[in-house]
Formats: sequence, structure tokens, C-alpha cells
Amino acid sequence: MKTVILKIILIIIPVFIFGQAENIDSGKYYPAKEIFETKYEKEHYPKFLKSQIKTVGNKVILGEMKSLEFNDQSNEKTKIILKSGLLDPYWINGSYHLKIGWIDELTLLNPNSQTKRFKFWIFYTGHKNPLLNSVNPHEYYLEFYNAKATENTTFINFMENAHLTLIKYGGIIL
Repeated sequence: MKTVILKIILIIIPVFIFGQAENIDSGKYYPAKEIFETKYEKEHYPKFLKSQIKTVGNKVILGEMKSLEFNDQSNEKTKIILKSGLLDPYWINGSYHLKIGWIDELTLLNPNSQTKRFKFWIFYTGHKNPLLNSVNPHEYYLEFYNAKATENTTFINFMENAHLTLIKYGGIIL
């Protein structure tokens, strides 16, 4: 009898733990869903020319003065996005230098294969003006659109032909 109960428990626990799915109405998706439903304003932001983009270590230099920095733990999608020339740090928070640890894709909010939506956090520390330093990160949302993309388009190919269509401040994470 004990072995039967043990087998049932060994079957049920992994199904319970690994069978949980993400929910669009809770967790990381809820605040993003609200932004995309209530404050969505599609725009077309210009892209930096490939000749204006240089990568030096963990820093992507855009033009002469602007840069985006990522850390060693950043995922590949974050690195591809930052190196694509689609983001200008000035559009995000009015600065010329921005450090982003990771950018998280919000796959459940992507309405089709031509649109990809993301969120990321910025931690403000070490600023000359101590009033701008914050313990809590600020959350931002991005949307990229690629008219040529299909379900089979790789992420690298998607970003090469994409345009930034939305940058939206989400709020302070408490």
C-alpha cells in the first residue's frame, strides 16, 4: 500500500509543480497588459545606422555620445536588442547612458508574429544628483514591429528588420 501511495505522490507532485502555466491576468503580465490596453500609442522611432553602432565589451556605443550597457548575466535577447540600434537611451529616460541588466519578453502579450513586446527595469544609482538615485527600479515597456516576420522568423532576423513602435514608462517597482 505504501508503494502505491508513494508512486501516486511521485506522479502528482511533478505534474503540479511543472504544470503551472503563466497567466496573462497576474504576475509579470498584469501591469504590462494594463499599459498596452490603456496607454498604447504606436509611434515610429528612428533606428541608428549600422555605421553608428559600435560594441566595446559590455557597452554598445550609439553615435558619438550615447551608450547602452549590459552585464555578463544578460540574456542573448537583451544583447541582440541593445546591439540592434533600435534603442536610444535618451528616449527612455532622458540620459545619454543607460545600463540594462536584462530585457524580458512578454510572449503572452504579443498579438501576432510581427509584434514582440518586452519589459525591463532600470536601477538609478551613482547619479550626480542624489535626488535621482532610487533604491527601487523603474519599469519600462517596449514594442518592436517587423512587417516581414512570420512564425518561423528567428529572433536575430526579427530584430534586424524591426522598428521600435512603443516605449512606455510603467512605474516604480515597490
